Amino acid sequence: MKEILEEYALVAEIISAIAVIISLIFVGLQIRNNTKATRASTFHEIAALDINILLSLGSSKESSRIISTFRGNPDSLTEEEHNHGFHLFAAEIRHVENLFLQNENKMLSKKNWESRKSLVHGMILSPGFGALLSSPNKQFFDGSFIEYAENLRKRHLKKSDDLENKD
Repeated sequence: MKEILEEYALVAEIISAIAVIISLIFVGLQIRNNTKATRASTFHEIAALDINILLSLGSSKESSRIISTFRGNPDSLTEEEHNHGFHLFAAEIRHVENLFLQNENKMLSKKNWESRKSLVHGMILSPGFGALLSSPNKQFFDGSFIEYAENLRKRHLKKSDDLENKD
C-alpha cells in the first residue's frame, strides 16, 4: 500500500511540474503580447504628438517663421520673438526628449527609434538647442537627456574640428 501511495505522489509531482512549466510558458507569451501592445500604443501616441506639434507650429505664418528662425539663428530675433520662439522650440524639445526617454526605457522598437533618431539629433544639434542649453530652463528637462545632448554636441563639434583640420 505504501508503495502505491509513493507512486501516486511521484505521478502527482510530475503532473505538478508539467503544470508549472505550462503556466510559465503561458505567462511568457502573455508578457510578450503585452510588450507588443504597449509598444504599439506608445508608437501611436508619439505619432499623434508628431501630428499635433506639426499642426500647431504651422497654425500661423508668424509662428512658423519664428520657430524656424529660432531653430537656426535664435540671436536674429527680437526679444519678444525670441521668447515666443523659445516656448515653441521648448515644446518641440519636450517631444524629442520624450522620444529619447521612450527609447531608453525600451518602449520603442529599434526600427521606430532609428526612424526618429535623425529628428532627435537634428534638434539637439541646432543653434536653438544651444540657446536652450545656455538658459536656466535646461533644468526643466530630464538630466539623462541633457547629458546625452551635451555629449552628442561635443562629439559633433569634435568631428567638425577634425574635418577642418584635415583640410
